[in-house]
Amino acid sequence: MERRKAALVLSGGGARGVAHIGAIEELESRGFEIAAVAGTSMGALVGGMYAAGHLDSFREWFCTLDRYKVFSLMDFSLSVEGFVKGDRVIRAMEELIPDVRIEQMPLPYAAVAADLLTGREVVIDRGGLYDAIRASISIPSVFRPVRRDGMVLIDGGTVNPLPLNRVRRTDGDLLVGVDVCAPFAADPAPRAGASLNYYKLLTASSQIMQQHIAQLMCRLTPPDLLIELPADSYGMFEFYRAEELIKAGRAATRTALERLASGRADR
Repeated sequence: MERRKAALVLSGGGARGVAHIGAIEELESRGFEIAAVAGTSMGALVGGMYAAGHLDSFREWFCTLDRYKVFSLMDFSLSVEGFVKGDRVIRAMEELIPDVRIEQMPLPYAAVAADLLTGREVVIDRGGLYDAIRASISIPSVFRPVRRDGMVLIDGGTVNPLPLNRVRRTDGDLLVGVDVCAPFAADPAPRAGASLNYYKLLTASSQIMQQHIAQLMCRLTPPDLLIELPADSYGMFEFYRAEELIKAGRAATRTALERLASGRADR
């Protein structure tokens, strides 16, 4: 069977980004050959591990994380720039998977960040892989920003949460987007009377912003296949639910592929 080439784009979404692993597994099992990857935030992390050829080791490591291990990876700080330094988790990953230069990886790869000083989108497709990942996952108020080349880099989700226009394309490939911060699925009525706090306000407002930017991006650069996991399906920091998230990613991918097949049949 001839394998179909895909240019893969992975969104941010905190712990829901673990579902990208399941999406990749399902795509490959259905005969897709992923030819290039671009990602934002957790999409940059998972996409980087895949493009470097280390997704299996990364998956195995991630599935060992329980609540305690997730907490132990958080190097909390009193800094006003963010309550997590972000160094400890990067070091833990480097012990498992050595750093590599992006231009030397088996697949083309790009990570998206944003420069806090200018507001510009920053596409990182050269240099150290972990430098790119650390910049792209710098969620404002959570992780400290990354200072690099006169820039202050923060999470790319602030400017391009689903960077469909940043993945390298080749003739005949399919543009595949995986959005794990998709519009809310649950009935909002039960939440209407729920109490709000700083974290809930910040998270929900950020998710709404990213959803609207992603929808605009889908109109500007329409994907051939869009795989969606609603933002209210799992919490931002529920990394300890890795196995469940991977299964959810596979299920969402199956649903999207069935929808694509049905659409082709209709034509």
